Amino acid sequence: MIFVTAIHGDEIVPTVCLAENNLPQVVANPKAACLFKRFIDKDLNKSFGSDGNSYEEKRAKELLKIIPQNEIVIDFHTMSAKSDPFVIIVDLEMLPLALTTGLKHVVYMKYNIKEGHSLINYRKGLSIETGNHNTWDAYKSTLSCIKNIQKGKQFKAKIYEVYGIIDKRGKYKNFERCSDGFVPVLAGEKAYNILGLKSKIIQ
Repeated sequence: MIFVTAIHGDEIVPTVCLAENNLPQVVANPKAACLFKRFIDKDLNKSFGSDGNSYEEKRAKELLKIIPQNEIVIDFHTMSAKSDPFVIIVDLEMLPLALTTGLKHVVYMKYNIKEGHSLINYRKGLSIETGNHNTWDAYKSTLSCIKNIQKGKQFKAKIYEVYGIIDKRGKYKNFERCSDGFVPVLAGEKAYNILGLKSKIIQ
């Protein structure tokens, strides 16, 4: 199992957390992290499997050489959205592992906003949104997830399937069913040019 941090260079709390706790990690986008920028040329988490020549596309190729194909990755992120921490999977095969994090929300990204070019589209594993950028809560959540994963015990969680994007403005609260019948995910996230994602509870 490999812990990956700083796929987005402005999401450094997990990087700091793992470093301070002497936990091995792969810092995915060190150049952007040093500059405290989300990316240099383009989103690294939309660059895996791409043939371009941007810094991130080249770095994505390097990472796939560094991380063995049969290795499980745990990819840590933080967010700007007001939301509970949650786990993202792109393959339901990863659900048992997701349930070991101890987080109460697991999001199956069936509608893939990374267009199939995220790290976990190319290596089996999880992406974990540990909390808001630059917060102590995100630090504690990162460490708690690691400890829980290492113990391997499964916890109860709600499972959500993302099926589309939110197409009209409203007062949405992430992981609470809204009047339109869907459950919002990542509503209010500033990193994307969308209002958020629509999901339904599947378990």
